[in-house]
Formats: sequence, C-alpha cells, structure tokens
Amino acid sequence: MANYKETAKEVVKLTGGKGNITNAWHCVTRLRFNLKDKNIPDLEKIKKVPGVMGAQFSGDQFQVIIGNTVVDVFEEVEELLGGTGTGEASSNEKEGIISKLMDGISGVFTPIIPALAGTGLLKGFLALAVLTGILDTTSGLYQILNNLSDSVFYFMPFFLAVSSARKFKTSEYLALAVAGTMMYPTFLDIAKTAFMDPSVVNMTIFEVIPIPYVNYSNSVIPIIFSVILLKHVHKWVRSWMPKSLSLMFTPMITLVIVIPVALTVLGPIGSYAGEYVGKGMTWLFDTIGPLGGVVLGATFPLLVMTGMHYSLVPIAFSNRAVLGYENMIGPVNGCTNIAQAGAAFGVAVRTKNKEMRQVAISSGISALLGITEPAMYGVNVKLKRPFYYSLAGGAIAAGAAIFFNCRSFGGGGMPGLMSLPAYVHVEDSMNVVWMAVCLAIAFFSTFILTITLGFQEDAAEEVIAEAAEKKAIKNGTKHRVFAPISGKLQLLSSVNDNTFASELVGKGIAIQPDNGEVVAPISGVVSVLPDTQHAIGIVGDDGVEILVHIGIDTVKLNGEHFDFKVNKGDHIEKGQLLGTFDFEGIIAAGLDPITMVVVTNSSDFVEIMNANDEGIIFKEEELLIVL
Repeated sequence: MANYKETAKEVVKLTGGKGNITNAWHCVTRLRFNLKDKNIPDLEKIKKVPGVMGAQFSGDQFQVIIGNTVVDVFEEVEELLGGTGTGEASSNEKEGIISKLMDGISGVFTPIIPALAGTGLLKGFLALAVLTGILDTTSGLYQILNNLSDSVFYFMPFFLAVSSARKFKTSEYLALAVAGTMMYPTFLDIAKTAFMDPSVVNMTIFEVIPIPYVNYSNSVIPIIFSVILLKHVHKWVRSWMPKSLSLMFTPMITLVIVIPVALTVLGPIGSYAGEYVGKGMTWLFDTIGPLGGVVLGATFPLLVMTGMHYSLVPIAFSNRAVLGYENMIGPVNGCTNIAQAGAAFGVAVRTKNKEMRQVAISSGISALLGITEPAMYGVNVKLKRPFYYSLAGGAIAAGAAIFFNCRSFGGGGMPGLMSLPAYVHVEDSMNVVWMAVCLAIAFFSTFILTITLGFQEDAAEEVIAEAAEKKAIKNGTKHRVFAPISGKLQLLSSVNDNTFASELVGKGIAIQPDNGEVVAPISGVVSVLPDTQHAIGIVGDDGVEILVHIGIDTVKLNGEHFDFKVNKGDHIEKGQLLGTFDFEGIIAAGLDPITMVVVTNSSDFVEIMNANDEGIIFKEEELLIVL
C-alpha cells in the first residue's frame, strides 16, 4: 500500500513547509496550494516524490498532481498543516486579475465536488429507475431520494458559503447566516410570486431602497460576492471594535452592513450576471452549433492541464439553474475524458513495454470513470501523439454531442461512464442514447487513431533499464566525460539560467561554442531528443547519464538552426558526430548559444569534478571526471 504519510511529508517539506503554505485544498486528482513565496518549491524534487505524478504552477496556484489517491494524501497534508492554512498570503509578487480569478473559482468549487458527484449520480439513477418502472414518482421512497438528489443544487448558497468562507479566510458561520437570509422562505416565496405576477411591489429599506425579489436557490455568484464583502467588512469592524465588546457586536454590525448590500446590490447583480452568462453561452452554441463543441472539445484537456477548466463551472451551474439541464460543459467534458481513455487503451494494445501497458490499462479505467490525469500525464502526454489523437477524438465527439443536444439533468459528478445516468430523462429516452453514442465516438475514434497511426514509443526505456541494472559503480571508480563541442569553458554557476546554475538538473560545466559540431561525450543510448533538437540526453554504457543542452531558451526556435543525425534509442559511440547547430544563427535570433554539459544522475556518484574550470577546450578532450 502506498505510504500517503511519506508522500504528504515530502510534498509539504519541498513546498516550503507549513510556514510557506497559506491555504491548501484538493480536487479529484490534485493537491492545490496558495503560497507566501512561490519561488521556494523545488518542482523537480517534488515530481520525484513517490506517489506524485507531476507539479506545476497555474497562475499563482501551486498544484501537485497525485491522481486517484489524492484524498488519502490530502488527509495527511491537513494533519501536517493543522488545518487548511496558516494565514494570508504575503507574496511580494503582485497577482494578476486572471490568476486571482482562477485561484478563487477552483478554491470555492473543488471542496463541494463530492456532494455534487453523489447527488448528481443519484439523480440519473432515479430517472433510470422511473423509466424502467422500478420506481413510481408517487412513492415515498422516490420522494425521499428525489429530495436528496436535488438538495445540494437547491441549497447551493449554503454549500458555497462554507467553501467561500474557507477560501477567503472569514467566518463560516457568518457566511452561513448570509446564505440563510438569501434562502429564507419569505424571500423565496415572494420571489416566486413576483415571477408569476410582475405587479408585486418590491420590499424596501427605509421606504427608499428597493429590494429586488430574486430566487437565490440554485444560485452561485450572489453568495460568493457576498462572502467576499463579508470578509472585508468583518475585518474592518474588528479593527476598531473594543476587544471586550467584539464577541457580541462585531458579528451583529457586520451582518447588518452586509445583508442589505447583498440583497439590494450584490445578490441581484450576481444573479442576473449568472443568468445572462448562461444565456450568452447558449446563444453562442445555438449560433455556431456543433463547431462550438469541436473548439471546446479540442481545447478542454489543455484547460484541465492548467486547472482553468474550473472557470467554466459557474457557467455550467448557471445553465442548470436557468434551463433545468446542462447541455454544453458537461457533455463536452464527458467526451474529452472518454477520449483520454481511448488513447490510453490504444497505447496498451500497441505498446511492447509491459510496464507501460499496465499503466495504460489502469489509467484508462480511471479516465472512463471521469478521472483523466493518470492517463493524461502518465501515458498520453508522455508519448505525445496519443494526446494529440485524444484532442481530435474529443473534438469530434463533442461536436456530435452539441449537434444531438445532449443534456445532463444531474447536478454534478465526474464526466465519464458513471455520469451517463444523469442524461436519462423520462420525457426524452433518446437523450441518454445519443450521449452514449457520443462517448463511443470519443473512445473508438481515439483508440483507432492510436493503434493505426501509432506513436514514438520510448524504445530506449528497456535499454535504459538494462543499463541501470548494470550500474554496479563502486566508490572510487573513475568515469570520464569528454567535450561534445569546442569553445571556451565557463563555470555552470555563472550561466544565466537559474535551473542550470543552481545545479537542479545536475552538476557539470558550460562551454561557449566556437563552431556548431556536436559529438558524443560518452558511449551509450540516446534517451532524450526533443523535436526542437536543442538538447540531447545520453545514458552511458557505464551508467553515467549526460545532458547536452545547447543554448538558453533555444526551445523557442522550434528546431531552427539545429540538425541532429541520430534518433532517440540509437546506440552511439564516444566521439561520433551527433549533429550540427548554427551558433551564429542562434546569436542573430537574440539568444545565448552557451552549451551546458551536466550529469543528470549526479546523486548516484560520490563526486563530479571539472577536468578544467576555464580556458579553451576542443572536442573529445576530457571535460568531466565522475567518481
């Protein structure tokens, strides 16, 4: 069994510890953090922690990708932090508006996903039970389960009050009081009456300020806006209220200020904004039709990779509240998730690597159930082409879903096979059938593309594994690395790239080139050779792993000025010509052609020493000594 405690301990430690983490929460696959200093996390080391699939910044939010066991790891993280944070963020860097928005949305919505998933799935199964005659809508059991399935969505302001208060660091109970006022039966009943009879006179404050009648059940934006106001008002009142009176009077004064503003300004604005955003999206999809689904389907996995897909959650909720169903975000997301599964299973069929096949099957099953990160990061993105096939398959299927007007009547859930019951509707039995067809299109189109067009499987993996097994390197054994290019030596610490200068990649040295020929510094197997050809990695026959990285930020050139003659998986001999690069062209493009030669598995050895620290060096001269 995985050691969740050790995973959490290492992640928290490498993120800067409790003192650097101001807020922590999780979604279905990722740990999410707000940090005081985002320069502290050691991404490369975090990625190597057992149980971690990846780590990245999305705006100013730090995300650690865990996969299906994220809940177990987060429980240990919470225990280490003693809660969800240690105070307000105090980063010296100014957050952008978009970054704040994305961070806020994901922080508010991710905690309520389990409740949405459970009740949304139940909603679908209830519709299926009625359609097949198992349950009657007049039975007591149906009434109870139906109320349960509607509860989260109907009382959404209460759920969002708690998650918003936690995210924005204010009192959860005062936030619930605000939500309770919005959801008070008197207001809801009058709002329903006013909807049917526009002549109903608005309630007023001091006979001057009208209170618009708004039905806040199912609403999203009003309570979030109100909790943000609550935070600032509460903080302001506490700043001048005498300590001896604060317990009684601070909450009262805060609510007396917040509630009128919420009911007269923020609530109506938020309600109308959510309504018109939903109508706008509906108009857009009605205007461009399936093309909208194709575009969103092709880009949705990219949004998932950055965590920006949570920006679409309020739109989905708004559509559900206005229309009674959701016919855009949910169907498209379901298709793109199943497309990731199709690509993963395609890899499982085609690959010759047993370990990759096992990973592809297990992650493909997760993707079928709606959790795509294991398949996306562990298989498809790693092999590149399967990920591209998944974008194509997802786009085709999403366009079909919009064409057939597939509608989700459930309140939430992980888009995938398990959310299919949410598309069951008593009055439209074909709705779930068309959604099933679209999911089949997503899976089989991507699966067929993967097994027919194939991918550049890492042919060197088995060779690398064999080389690793042969590494019986004893302390004191000397290994020599030779210069791959000629030029002027420069200490790695002086390179204008912090990743290399701080030796995060490994120990080594840099060379300012005087010509563009690159030869093999050691004998071994080519393990890394990106399409941009700005770098090459070699696993030596003696276990030393070398990276030759030509230039700083030369990845931006997309392969221009580079011409390598070898391929990934080739076995090469020391001194063999690997390729050429135009260092003058790189300079003309405004980039530095300085070349870093580093031992990427430096931790496997006692010491890595430079044969010389300065001066001119020629190709095939001794460059590094590895002990």
